[in-house]
Amino acid sequence: MSKVVHFEIPAENPERAIKFYEEVFGWEISNWGGPFDYWLVTAGDEEEPGINGAIMLKEQDNVVRNTISVDSFDEFAQKIVDRGGKMLTEKMEIPGMGFTGQFQDTEGNIMGIIEITMIFISRIFNAPPEKVWEAWTDPESVKKWWGPKDFTAPYARIDLKVGGTSLYAMRSPEGEDFWSTGVYRKIIPQELIVSTDSFADADGNVVPASHYGMKGYWPLELMVTVTFKKEDGNTRLTIQHEGFPDRENRDLAEAGWNESLDKLASFLEGKI
Repeated sequence: MSKVVHFEIPAENPERAIKFYEEVFGWEISNWGGPFDYWLVTAGDEEEPGINGAIMLKEQDNVVRNTISVDSFDEFAQKIVDRGGKMLTEKMEIPGMGFTGQFQDTEGNIMGIIEITMIFISRIFNAPPEKVWEAWTDPESVKKWWGPKDFTAPYARIDLKVGGTSLYAMRSPEGEDFWSTGVYRKIIPQELIVSTDSFADADGNVVPASHYGMKGYWPLELMVTVTFKKEDGNTRLTIQHEGFPDRENRDLAEAGWNESLDKLASFLEGKI
């Protein structure tokens, strides 16, 4: 079932609107840094009910627009038209995040749909940031937990410096090896790692996703941002993984990440 996941507030004067919503409701608002003016709104903590949204430049009206998350933009755009609605925009890419567009329903209401292809995961580990950081950056530690359930990690090489590279191998239960590599773009010790993520061969050369039989139009490089934050003596780890070609591939990767993080939790607890 598709849920409303995002709202957009139009503003003639975005700075004035931002000041209003920050001071009245305590929202956290920041420019998204993309190619057009758009300010992301965090309206509450992750654990709280509700949705986040954005403030945008007013184009025509004062209507607050909601956006509905869908599994496939193309599939739902066709459903909208087939059932009497109307697509108002072409499919638009949000770099690193997914695809979106606006539609008009049978009653004349304007809303949006979005196919989210970016992964965002937040997990709390019962260990201090320095211990989680070590488990993430020490090759021998990584080999204990890297990969989905029932996969092993026979190889890990990490050159943890800006411009340095990583090379990992995951081995499936059937004995097939999947190699990946990345280049470190930004590092703040025990706080942040930003790196590229690419399929690779055993020598560390970047290969297309099709090398491993992956379907869809994959870029040669994805981006991964990992943060480590101390929280009541524990560590909140977040992963933002951008660049997946569609929701289906994104969901498969998210499942793999969650199974890997389950193994990381067991490693930190000394169970593996």
